[in-house]
Amino acid sequence: PPFPGSQVREIIVDQLGAPPEELFASFEPAPFAAASTAQVHRATLHDGTEVVVKVQRPNIRNQMKADVGIMRNASRVLSNRFQALRAIDLAGMVDEFGSNAIRELDYTGEAYNAFRLTENMASIPGVHIPQVFPHYSTDRVLTMEFIRGVKISNLEAIDQAGLDRAVLARNAL
Repeated sequence: PPFPGSQVREIIVDQLGAPPEELFASFEPAPFAAASTAQVHRATLHDGTEVVVKVQRPNIRNQMKADVGIMRNASRVLSNRFQALRAIDLAGMVDEFGSNAIRELDYTGEAYNAFRLTENMASIPGVHIPQVFPHYSTDRVLTMEFIRGVKISNLEAIDQAGLDRAVLARNAL
């Protein structure tokens, strides 16, 4: 479920140094989307650029570390009891998963990957990576260009948008 707008405001002030109503020409306090580690708010920069602002849930790092710790302990206990789990290195898989999950909570990595992806995909027609706005981004807040789009699974909407499915499939591959 979404977390309160008052907490969103506190995080933005803490991370970006000013409240959303100063940083942005407009900022929607109700989230556009909410997920397990963050929620996303629509906003507009002062130059008119439409953006989304991904705000990390309060205390999610501590919660994730605790959850990963429980998973690590459980995998070790199970691996000690069952040879088949040792053979597939369940504990190692859980350690790898946990480390990656916690690392993903640092949005500077996501911003860097977006920049790299933009460079790597520049030569492919029809591919657009949302622009990251570094001055409005930190390790807990990520501001990116808002992209209007159609879900890849909604074939009817793809057809209505006049998109060529074969080109989409080729670009995706």
